[in-house]
Amino acid sequence: MSRKRSHPLRHRAEYWAMRAAEFVLRLVPLEWARTFGRAVGRMSCPFDRRHRTVAESNAAWALGLGPAEARRFVRRVYSNFGLTSLELAMLPHILRRRKFEDFFQAEGMEHLRAALERGRGAIVLTAHLGNWELSGLALAQVAGSVLSIARPLDNPLLHAHVRRVRERLGQQIVDREGALKPIVRHLRENGVVGILIDQNQHSGGVFVPFFGRLASTVPTPAYLALKYDVPVLSGYSYRPGRRFAHVGHVDPPFELIRTGNLEADVVANTALFTRRIESYIRQHPDQWFWLHSRWRKRPPDEREAEPVGPHP
Repeated sequence: MSRKRSHPLRHRAEYWAMRAAEFVLRLVPLEWARTFGRAVGRMSCPFDRRHRTVAESNAAWALGLGPAEARRFVRRVYSNFGLTSLELAMLPHILRRRKFEDFFQAEGMEHLRAALERGRGAIVLTAHLGNWELSGLALAQVAGSVLSIARPLDNPLLHAHVRRVRERLGQQIVDREGALKPIVRHLRENGVVGILIDQNQHSGGVFVPFFGRLASTVPTPAYLALKYDVPVLSGYSYRPGRRFAHVGHVDPPFELIRTGNLEADVVANTALFTRRIESYIRQHPDQWFWLHSRWRKRPPDEREAEPVGPHP
């Protein structure tokens, strides 16, 4: 069977495996299920050489870890990712039994409310830290709805399913390609736009320092903020312990750099935003998604650096 024809079969198998797992997990206590999620994450680490190599390399130089330390650290990263995936799968079921505020402590939401009083909408920047899906839900609790930018999953069936779950939880999802017009329209309606800015920007990015190394970063938030005078805030979520509890934090709006040179200001503000995101990750490093090849794309004038591993 050709590779082209085998993809739909694999996609259906992955989709129904996920739906079956969701059904089974609803039948067991939440803490048992979360323990299972951690275990699956840890067990997948030895078999996922492609992403494990990326994560160990990234963490070693970014955090100054030795090889053995990096391996132990990455196992914790996989555990966190397994737990995050499980919590997302169970979230609609959890919310039928518990109130959101019973397991999510929101800090700094007054900054978002104050920003929206200006009537120009708000951009909230975040990272794949803790359980980032809960961050979107927390913003939706304040704003009524959040427009989130997402990269489509490789499996279209899983992508459609995850999108439905997110939309039921108060988010509007638009794909990264062609997202500019929906974003501008949503901001003009005084809406909130959530953007993850911690992943490699394959095209159209600007290079700014991230953990001491230039990284191609999405310039859209800075461009929109400068062009339309939109307040930009940043926030993140993290797990304060091992029980089912999360904290979400939002900082006050950035004081934007405005020199009159739009191109330079976009780069300067993107660097400003990225420094804030890096500070969040340094507080809870094992809860960030190190499996992504964040530094893969290099500046045109930089001699090809040592590879940090294949792109996920």
